[in-house]
Amino acid sequence: MKVVYPPSDEAYLYDLELAPITEFAGPWSFLSNFHRAVLDWEGQRYPTSEHAFNAGKSLDPKVRAWIAAAPKPREAKTRGNNRNRCLLRPDWDTRVRYQVMTEVLLAKFTAHPARRDALLSTGRRLLIEGNRWDDQHWGTCLCGRPACLPDGLNHLGRTLMRIRFRLAG
Repeated sequence: MKVVYPPSDEAYLYDLELAPITEFAGPWSFLSNFHRAVLDWEGQRYPTSEHAFNAGKSLDPKVRAWIAAAPKPREAKTRGNNRNRCLLRPDWDTRVRYQVMTEVLLAKFTAHPARRDALLSTGRRLLIEGNRWDDQHWGTCLCGRPACLPDGLNHLGRTLMRIRFRLAG
């Protein structure tokens, strides 16, 4: 498993002496945006953080409700990527998506004390959203294809570590 280190200015978020968490599965599945964890964000209830994040792509309340009603997280993602129904907010790709992800994950991990405690239980371990679906932006792909050999940006893992740091106070 390749270990993807965040930029050096984020080194305070993790301890290299501790084994990293390299996939959000098994005992760490609660870290995944696909994990069922009901949360309220911007006045709407969502069954998962994947639903909330994809709804955040739009400012239209009807589109947000349509995405929130998706039966599964994968369908919420598909709906959020439907450019015929879901027009992206201004500055989505450059700024807003990171802000939305942070707000959604903060809502997820502060909605219930057990979720907060679960995130804090990761201690200062490096969190890497290892995947096999070519996501080099929010995670790092482990499929081994040449296009996925460079380290991913791991924005999801880095956002989770920043929230963990904040909640640890």
